[in-house]
Amino acid sequence: MKNILNTFVLISALAVAALAQTAREHLARGNQLYSNKQYSSAIASFNEAIRLAPAAQAGWFNRGQAYYYSGNIDAAINDYSQVIRLNPSHLDALFQRGLAQNMKRNHDLAIADYSKGIELAPADAQFRYNRGIAFADKGALDAAMADYNEAIRLNPSYMKAFVNRGAVYYKQKKHDLALADINTALKLDQNYVDAWGNRGVIYNGMNQPDLAIADLTQALKVDPNYAKAYLDRGIAYNKKKQNDLAIADLTRAIKMNPKYMGAYLMRGAIYFDTKRYDLAKADLTKVIELSPGNKLATDTLARIAVLAAP
Repeated sequence: MKNILNTFVLISALAVAALAQTAREHLARGNQLYSNKQYSSAIASFNEAIRLAPAAQAGWFNRGQAYYYSGNIDAAINDYSQVIRLNPSHLDALFQRGLAQNMKRNHDLAIADYSKGIELAPADAQFRYNRGIAFADKGALDAAMADYNEAIRLNPSYMKAFVNRGAVYYKQKKHDLALADINTALKLDQNYVDAWGNRGVIYNGMNQPDLAIADLTQALKVDPNYAKAYLDRGIAYNKKKQNDLAIADLTRAIKMNPKYMGAYLMRGAIYFDTKRYDLAKADLTKVIELSPGNKLATDTLARIAVLAAP
C-alpha cells in the first residue's frame, strides 16, 4: 500500500510539473508574439498560461500589457488589478494601471496607484513624473509642479520632466520659466519632438509667430507625422495673416487625423474671418459632431446663419 501511495505522489508531482512546464511554454510563446506586436495571438497564449497557472503573476501582467497595447484598456486594468491582488507591491503593475486609469481620465485612481508606487520606491523619478501628469490632467497644477520638481531633483537629466514642467509654467503664464525648461530639454535631446512643438506653442502665446514657425517647422523635420505641429504652425501663420499657408497646414493636420477637432475649429474660424461662410459652416458643423455643444462653434454658426440670410 505504501508503494502505491508513493507511486501516486510521484505521479501527482510529475503531473504538476508537466502543467507548470506547459504554462511556461504558453507564457514564452505569448511573450514572443507580444514582442512581434501580434497582440491577439499573444492574448490567446497568455489565456492558456493563466488557465494552467492562475497564481503566477507573469501571465496576468503580460496579458494586461497585450490588452493595453491592443487598445482594450478596461481588460488591461482588470489584469493589472489581479496582479496587484496577488502581489500588492508589484511596481510594474501599479505603474501600468496608473497609465491605464489616466488614459480613461480616472485621474484620482491613477494618482492613487502612482502614490502607492512612490511609497514603495521613493527614489523612482518616473512614478513622480507620471503622477505629475495625472495631477496636470486633473487641473491640479501646483501638485503637478511639485511632482515634476521632485522628479528633476531625483534625476537632473529627466528631459521629459523639464518639458512637462515647462507646460505647467506656460499654463501659469510664466513664459520665461517655461522657455528655460524647454531650452534645458533641448540641450538634453535635440530630437525630442514635443520640446520643439511646445516651444513653438510658447512663442505663439508670447505673440512671436516667426519664432513659433521656426520651432514648429523643426518639429516637423523631426517627425513629419506630428499633426499638432501643423495645427500650431497654422495658428502662427494666421497671426501673420498668411491665411493660405495657415489653411494648408490645418488641412494637413485634418488629413492626418480626420477627427482633429481643434484643426477644424481653427480652419472654420479662418474661413469665417475671410467671409467664406459655406466652408466655415462645414468645418464648424464637424466640430459640433466631434464635440457636441462646443460654444465657439455654436455661436459662430449662429452668426453665419444671420450673415448668410437673404
